[in-house]
Amino acid sequence: MADLEAAQRDRKYPRVKESCHVKYRVVQDAAVGQLEDRGVAVNISGGGMCFQSGEPLKAGETVALELTLEQLSTPVVSLGKVCWCEPAAEAGKFDVGVEFWWIGWADQEAQERMLGYVSEKLGDISVDE
Repeated sequence: MADLEAAQRDRKYPRVKESCHVKYRVVQDAAVGQLEDRGVAVNISGGGMCFQSGEPLKAGETVALELTLEQLSTPVVSLGKVCWCEPAAEAGKFDVGVEFWWIGWADQEAQERMLGYVSEKLGDISVDE
């Protein structure tokens, strides 16, 4: 328990449990392609997220993401780096940890909106480790 509390204190951004559809694709070179609905968010913060995927991703890969949060009027789009990937509790699924490099819509206030959303939800949803 003490290790969990210490980890929570050391986090730059608090995480909240959140379930929403995640579209993503691995970005390779200058390739452009459609994002596919292939994941479900497990938790999210102002600095990154964990989502569940049906395929393993490699640490260091860049991913383009689109999150559809019911409470926000427009999808959140981002670029991020896969930090880790491990088998999930559900057979054939993988938990993927991503650090956001860029997050937004078509304006400069996206990260503030996400941080505000997470802060608001902290009172309603349990904090995830």
